[in-house]
Order: sequence, then C-alpha cells, then structure tokens
Amino acid sequence: MQGGVFQHGVASGDPLTDAIVLWTQVTTADGSVPVTWTLARDRDLKDVVASGEATAEAEHDHTVHVDVRNLESSQELYYGFSALGSESPVARTRLLPENPDRIRFATCSCARFDAGYFNAYRRIAAREDLNFLLHLGDYIYETSNTPPKNQVPSANIGRPFEPQGECVTLDDYRTRYRQYRRDPDIQALHHAIPLIPTIDDHELADGAWGGGADAHDESRYGPWSERKAASFQARWEWHAARKPNPDDWSRVFRSVKLGDLAEIFLLDIRSRRHQPALEPEMSDPSRSMLGAEQRDWLFAALDSSTAAWKLVGSPSIMKRTWQDNAGEPLATALLKLKLMDEDGEGPDEDQWDGYPVERRAVLERLDRLDDAVVLSADIHVSLAGELTLDDHPVAVEITAPSLTSQNLDDKLGVERRDELILASEQAMVEAFDHIDWCELASHGYVVVDVTSERLRAEWWHVEGVRERADGEERGAAFEVPRGEIRVVAAS
Repeated sequence: MQGGVFQHGVASGDPLTDAIVLWTQVTTADGSVPVTWTLARDRDLKDVVASGEATAEAEHDHTVHVDVRNLESSQELYYGFSALGSESPVARTRLLPENPDRIRFATCSCARFDAGYFNAYRRIAAREDLNFLLHLGDYIYETSNTPPKNQVPSANIGRPFEPQGECVTLDDYRTRYRQYRRDPDIQALHHAIPLIPTIDDHELADGAWGGGADAHDESRYGPWSERKAASFQARWEWHAARKPNPDDWSRVFRSVKLGDLAEIFLLDIRSRRHQPALEPEMSDPSRSMLGAEQRDWLFAALDSSTAAWKLVGSPSIMKRTWQDNAGEPLATALLKLKLMDEDGEGPDEDQWDGYPVERRAVLERLDRLDDAVVLSADIHVSLAGELTLDDHPVAVEITAPSLTSQNLDDKLGVERRDELILASEQAMVEAFDHIDWCELASHGYVVVDVTSERLRAEWWHVEGVRERADGEERGAAFEVPRGEIRVVAAS
C-alpha cells in the first residue's frame, strides 16, 4: 500500500482485559482532518462494539491514537478507520483474557530495514495462536546508508534507508517510521496482532545513554537533549501505545499483568543509564543501567507482584557473555557479536556485563522470587540458559534472535550453518556453564507459552532475509518447570 490516505496501514497495541489502543496515520497536506473509527466483532464491521471520531493533527504527524475502554475481555475484534472519503484496511486485534490459565505470545527485536526483509514479521502475523507480540526494541534503526566504521554496513539488497542520513531531527525520525510502516510485512504484522513494545538504543541513537550516545556528536548534531526528545516524540506518534506517565515522555518502563498467571516487567536499559565505561569505572557502585527511578520501581513491583510467573523484559541480554582467555573459534565469535570488549580483555561495556554492581543487585532481587524468567534480545543470537549469582541459578533467561540485523554468519561472511558457525556454537555451550543452548546465525522470533505448570519457549527461524520468503523451522524448544530454575529440552 504505497499511496492513498491510509498508506501506512493501521495498528493496535497495549491490550488490556477491557481496553485496546487503535492507531492509524492519515497522509494529507491538511492541518487537521476528522477521522472516524469502528471496532466490531466481525471483519465487515457490522457487529459494532464501539465507534467514534478522532482528529489527525499535523503537530502529531497526522497520527491518530484511540484508547477504547470498557470492553469485554478475551475478545477477538476487528477495526478500521475512515477519512477524506477513504477507508483504511480492516485489521484484527485481541484483548487480554480476564484471568487466563494459558498465555501465548511472541518476542522479537532488531529490525534493521537495510539488512533484510521482515519475513519473521510475516510468519508471526500468520499465526493464530498468539495473544500479542512483545517487541523488545530496535523497532527502527536510526543509522544512515553509510554508517560509521563501528557499525555493520548495509546488506546492499536494494532497501536503502529514508532519509539517507542518520536520523537526528524530528522530521528525520518521522520519515524513518513512515518508511518502516509502508513495508508490507510490517503492515501484515500490525493488521494481525497487537504490540506491546519497549525500546532499545536504535530508537534513539546507537549506544544511547542518559546524557548522549556513541553515535551523537554535539558539534555536528546539536544538543543530545533535543535529539532524544525528537526520537521519543516520533516513537509515541508512530506506536499504538499508552504513555505509562502522560507527563513524562521519556518513561517507557511499566508492567503488564496477565491475570494471576504472569506479570511482565518491561525495562528501558538505554535512555536512563550512565555512559558505558571500561574498568575501573565500570565497577563503580554508583553506576546504573536502569536509573534510580526505574530501579526503585522494578524492585518494588517485583516484591509486590502476586503473579505465578514474573517475566522481566530486558532489551539486552542480562547474563555474562565474555570469557577470559577464550580460545578460537569462541574468541572471534564473541568479538564479532560484541559480547566482549573490542580489545578482547573484558566485558562489553554496552551490555548488562558493563554494569556489574547493579546487575548483581537485580540478580539478588530475582533470587528472592519464585519462577522468574528474563526475556531478552539485542545480541542477534538465539540462546537459552540460566542467570547465576555466585555460581547458583536465580532465574532462567530466554534470548530472542534478531529479525534482520546481522548475525555471526553475516559478520564472518560464511553460510548460515557453516562448520565455523557450528564449532562456535559448541564452544560457547562448553565455555559457559549457564548457557544450555545457542544458535548464532539465524533470524526469527521466540514463542513463549505460559501455563501454571511450566513456561515453554520455542525458537522459530526463517530461512533467510535477503529476499522475501515464507519458510521457517523450529530451531529449538525448552521448558521451565514451575518451581525450578532450569531449562529442559522439550519435544
């Protein structure tokens, strides 16, 4: 859908048992446009449960957000918009069940537009068994078509970024979101399932932290505060999401309650952290990945949660990923995947490894809980294992692969199941007691299936991303038995 009034499709997000956020964008030169919306039980929008009128304003990039309340729980619903004599696509959404005995959702991250086609989004959209998609960040990439040397160059498959340069201004970020939302696979995703998103650094800038970013040069781009505000504004405009605090545009962290069965604690580990640093500054007790406000919220929320499963959504991996004196091929794999510092002599300062004191505090808090699982992503690998504190496990961690961003095979210039890749995977499992399984070269997503007895994770890998394709395969399946801190291979 490359033209017309609704060329960016529609979307839904942040489902509750009795509410859903509906979204669209109107392509127009007018300053203000009335938009009508309809939510119904049928795809023809005849059995209406709610309807109304909103306004697409130029000051919000003509995006429309409707938070529909007082709905009946556990419904599959359909919705659409109309404006300027045109009708939007009709899309499906789902509310959360009131007190479920089972929840099934997908997790994913790292959708770099110029690195490949979003085949995994298309496969998620085709599923009929998911309540929602938990997006763990890097929904967009802000980088340019000619990125700096520390970033992987484009895959050169005919998908250049818009705008061509790095996103810095509000118009830049809006243009990038518009490009993503014209993609047919992204539209298929949003037309099929509601999103619950958090952020990673590329929604802001590569290597973002509270007061700047690795990729931000103030002498060239101006104040970081202005760029940060622009990136957040565009994000809120282009997602079907509620602000956890309407008065604080920078707050993303929040929890999502799934009845008594589970509660998801979504983190922002980029926009509030201290600047990444090497030792000895790395181990300064005052340094934080979360920021004081978010850390206090997380600890209080975990302590007060009565859910059977506590699920922590961390955009980046929480477990240790560097190995002292790693031999080959492990050393090269860890360096290429940015799982240890570029000098090979310590942790990568950009991950949780780079904030050891606060990570220990988080692990100590998880150690006080029953049935805690961390859902992470960002590092472009599939991984299952445990989080350990002083060599004893405190929680399971499930790490999702990238949607398109470059994996180890891309970075080494070899085939996906090359002998070097297989040897690197074996070396990683042998070197890390807390890693039970890994796959370093496939794109895809994870399906998380939660019941009162167990949590099951399935890694689904697409056949490739260099062209549009429908093939996928299940790479692995593991279960976490209730009351145990371990992953068990599942059939």
